[in-house]
Amino acid sequence: MFKIFEELQLKAKLSSSLTALYSSILIDEIGSGLIGLFMPIFLWEKFGRLDLVLLYYLIIHAIYSVSVIGGAMLMSKLGQKMSMILSVPFKVIFYLALYYLSLNYSLLTFTILMTVAIEIQMMLFWIPYHTDFACFTNKKNRGRVIGFLSSFSGLVAVFVPLLSAWIIVNYGFNILFLVVIILTVASIGPLFLVQSTYEKFSFSFRESWRQFFKRRHRRLIISYFASGLENMIGGLIWPVFIFQMLGGDFLKVGVLSSVIILATIIIRLLMGSYTDRFDKYKLLKWGSGLYALGWIFKALVATGWQIFIAATYHNFAAIAMQTPFSALTYEKAADSGHYVDELTVLREMALNLGRVFGVILLLIFINLVGLQWTFILAAIASLFINII
Repeated sequence: MFKIFEELQLKAKLSSSLTALYSSILIDEIGSGLIGLFMPIFLWEKFGRLDLVLLYYLIIHAIYSVSVIGGAMLMSKLGQKMSMILSVPFKVIFYLALYYLSLNYSLLTFTILMTVAIEIQMMLFWIPYHTDFACFTNKKNRGRVIGFLSSFSGLVAVFVPLLSAWIIVNYGFNILFLVVIILTVASIGPLFLVQSTYEKFSFSFRESWRQFFKRRHRRLIISYFASGLENMIGGLIWPVFIFQMLGGDFLKVGVLSSVIILATIIIRLLMGSYTDRFDKYKLLKWGSGLYALGWIFKALVATGWQIFIAATYHNFAAIAMQTPFSALTYEKAADSGHYVDELTVLREMALNLGRVFGVILLLIFINLVGLQWTFILAAIASLFINII
């Protein structure tokens, strides 16, 4: 398996800036991965009600769907590299707020603090990151690059859910957050090695919204709106669902999640290569159909073994869908030339408005049909992703 990684790394021809950029992301993803799966569960414990957790995420993404425009304007003044570097301290503050919440400090005070911190962090980081990624890759091997980098992240992340669960069970969430803070601080190092680049964001707030509703961007907007809706259900409801299914056992959830990640790494590597050989739109069409079917399977699971089968299949389908989807996204951004950052902003606006709409649907349906049947909503949304 490691030979496959070595061969694909050579074929992907990663530039030094892309290597540095993704090294930072990889370190940060390890930290985020330690808490990511259990974040909704932690907030559920602290807020006491699942609808309050959903409301928190609604506020986060509603604000960011607007503030992302301001983030792009800041990037124009700071440059991509400096903007990403400045985002890291705010992510540290976000995790510090979670640390104090885990020690039962003021719920209101630290919820407000972590909300403000993560909003600023997202404003400063995501537009520069996506803009640089589009600039540092080329159309010929972009799918292979995405496949390799995602697979390498997956290899590193295999043991992350298990390690996270072990820390929670033996030491508690507070120690977990301290570990995550250390990793987040470490992620700033590689960013200093990234080439300094500058993109001028030319839209005003008003022009950004005018472009958002233009006919020529409609397919991109609908596709990312659907993606945002779907990943909100996957990111919030699925972890809570499997936690309940496995009797609230953190270790069982961690072990199962690690095994699922391990079972899908090679598939992700292969899909990255196929993305560059075949028509990305056809791959995406088939992938989104398979992915929607995976949500139907998840709605029917009743045991731990069924969760493993359904989730492994769904991860395969996610690779079949997300690899060409990501490649097409960066192609469109790169092909837009000077407007690479403007197109990225429109995409982020659509993605986060989709997340907001997804949370609203969850707040309505969760008490009517239960957690499991909200997966049908995700299946329907998945079918709209391929119209990009």
